[in-house]
Amino acid sequence: MPSSRWRQFGIVCLAGILAVSLAARLLPLRDPLAVDLASVLLPPGPAHWLGTDELGRDVLSRLLHAAQSSAVVVLGASTLDLLLATLLGVIAGWYGKWFAWLVQMLIDLLWAVPMVLLVVLALALVGVTPVSLLVSLAAVNWVTAARVILAEATSARRTDYVRAARAFGHSPVTILFRMVLPVIARLLPTLAAFTAMEILALETGLAFLGLSLPEPTPTWGGMLAQGASYWSSAWWIPISAATLMVLIVLSLRHLSSRLSAEMGHDG
Repeated sequence: MPSSRWRQFGIVCLAGILAVSLAARLLPLRDPLAVDLASVLLPPGPAHWLGTDELGRDVLSRLLHAAQSSAVVVLGASTLDLLLATLLGVIAGWYGKWFAWLVQMLIDLLWAVPMVLLVVLALALVGVTPVSLLVSLAAVNWVTAARVILAEATSARRTDYVRAARAFGHSPVTILFRMVLPVIARLLPTLAAFTAMEILALETGLAFLGLSLPEPTPTWGGMLAQGASYWSSAWWIPISAATLMVLIVLSLRHLSSRLSAEMGHDG
C-alpha cells in the first residue's frame, strides 16, 4: 500500500476511534465500572465482545471509556506543552542573546534525562492528581516542540523580509505578530500531532506504573498493567488495550507525517 494510502488509513482510523470513544456514553455499552463476579475472565463472545476482566467488567466498555480519560489528559497536556514551547521558543528565537542561551541550556538539560523519570519524580513530589498529571507531562515534554520553534523563530529573525521591515521602521512587536508568528502557526498542527503521540505514550507508561489516573477510572495503561498478570488465562485484556494503543500511535504518526509533507509542499 502506498505511503499516502497508509496516511489516509491512519487518519480515518484515528477519527473513527475518537468518534466512537466520544460517543461511548450514548452507545448501548455496559457500565465500565460494574463488577460482576459471576462473569470473571470470560473470553470474547456475544455477551462481551472483548471479554471481561478479573472483576467481571466489560473490556470493550472500559476501553472506550478509557479513551475519554486519555483524551482529556492528552489534549490538556498537549495544549499546555505547545503553549509553553511556543512562548519560550519564540521569545528565545526572536530576542536571542542570554535568554536564548538559557532556554537552549534548559532544553539540553531536559533532553539528556529520560522524560518518564522526570515525570515520576514530579508526581512523587506533588502527588498524583489530574491537574498534577497534566502539568507534569507538559512541563517535561515541551522541549521537542520548543527546539523546532526556536530554530524557526531564529531563522525568521535573520530573513531579508524581516530586515527590510526593520529598515522601514516597523516595530519589533509588529514584525513579530505579522511576519514571524504566522510562520510558527503553520508548524503547530504538525507539532500538535507529534506532541499528542508523545504525551499518549508517556501517560500510558505512567498508568502502567500506577502513576496515572487512579482506579476505578479506566485507563489504557492501567488495563495493560492489570492484563499483564493474565497473559496465559485472559490474553484478550492486554491484547485489546495494546492493539488500540498501537493503532492510535501509528495514526498520530501518519497524521504528523502528512501535515509535515503538506506544509513542505505549500512552502
